Amino acid sequence: MFDQQLVRAEEARRDLVSGEPGCASRRSVLRSLAAGACTTAAGSIAAACGAVGEPQPSKKERTSAYSVRFMALGTNPWMLEQLERYNKEIGPAKKIQVAPEPQPDQAALFAKFQSTVASGDAPDVARLKEIWVFEMYLKGVMQRLDGYFKTDKEFNANDLLPLYQDNFKFKGENYAIAREVSIIVGYYNKANFADAGLDPNKPPTTYDEFREYAKRLTKTGASTDDAKWGFDVYEYGTREFVLLWLMMHVRRWGGGFWNKEKTGIEINTPVWLETFQYFVDLINKDRSTRPSNVNVPSGRTNGKIAMWDQGTWDIPLHPKSVPDLNFGVFLWPKKVNQQHIPTSGSSAMTKASKDQDATWEFMKWWNTPENQIGWYHNAGGNAPSRKSVYAKSPFSDNAIWKPLVPYITESAGNPRPMCDRYTEFAESMTPALMKGFTAQASTREALEEANRIGNAFWQGIGGNASKAL
Repeated sequence: MFDQQLVRAEEARRDLVSGEPGCASRRSVLRSLAAGACTTAAGSIAAACGAVGEPQPSKKERTSAYSVRFMALGTNPWMLEQLERYNKEIGPAKKIQVAPEPQPDQAALFAKFQSTVASGDAPDVARLKEIWVFEMYLKGVMQRLDGYFKTDKEFNANDLLPLYQDNFKFKGENYAIAREVSIIVGYYNKANFADAGLDPNKPPTTYDEFREYAKRLTKTGASTDDAKWGFDVYEYGTREFVLLWLMMHVRRWGGGFWNKEKTGIEINTPVWLETFQYFVDLINKDRSTRPSNVNVPSGRTNGKIAMWDQGTWDIPLHPKSVPDLNFGVFLWPKKVNQQHIPTSGSSAMTKASKDQDATWEFMKWWNTPENQIGWYHNAGGNAPSRKSVYAKSPFSDNAIWKPLVPYITESAGNPRPMCDRYTEFAESMTPALMKGFTAQASTREALEEANRIGNAFWQGIGGNASKAL
């Protein structure tokens, strides 16, 4: 039985996950690793990366129950109930039990995962982002799953959306199961649109139109408490998402991230400058976007903010948490292109698992279409990675979802930078970017500083094409 205190704990907050234009296509294979770039503690490249074609361990009869340690995200009651049901109704026949190790948020989860790896006590399976699976793959931690993908017909690997699954594929081999997927889209309050004389069913279709809408939707007041803002960026602060969110737009404007050799980055280019300046002007010139020094509690759901950026995971969550909110969702318009950034959490097996077959049996069950759609409705709100569910309700008939489905299932796009120590890499640059958002530096100065700091970090860890996709 699970500790009932876990059930009463708060649900884990969600990130989003998940892109930048300069990375190689997620469908491309990883370049040959430089000597020593992918080693185990003993220094063996073969042990760390696994040879292509290496056979999956042969299955063996289980004489006693094996407890699969699952490092999960959050303590959502639905998830805990499902795991309890597995232990009572499904696992006993196979002599498998699951022992959840819930972590309160994604940052805590990866920190805990890294510490268990360092201490030689890694869990059997963990909920990891694509960037973390890649980083741990370079360190020789992750177990290759192709033997199971190819031979376990019940799993139906062909039902996984390549847009997300390919982000867990390195050197042609799968190292995790894509599970909770999303893209970042624009949300808008239809009541605000109507109040401003805008059609509530016609969100902006160009970046120029978006800027005009933001101005019209902004209402000044005697104080910030009385004001209404036309737009709110994904977030301010120093988390890696500050860089990622800007990159999402840079990419649509035709910009890149890496230099050609991946020995450094190039984020001080004209495209980066133009895109950055667009949003800085929304904040500091138009004053249509909430600045970082203004706090608007619940502004996205109480009418204080008219348009905002967020992941698609909020589509099923808003009707439950704020049923009076009449919201719409829009795809950011095409500039040079209209690519979106595929982000996903995964179920990833470690090489430390002492019974990989048992771990796989649990992972397979946890990633059935039924459990993925259950997560969507009852837990994190992230969409499933299974193709088959998109022909069914709510994706096939929901007015909000219908225009999004082609983009969340098939659109071209790369994930966030897939490279060693990405989170630290990105967060070395975000303070400089915040100087631009807050007008403490010009956009050019902010980008130059971020570019300089980012390159110093990447070169400081010996960054090159062997450490990035």
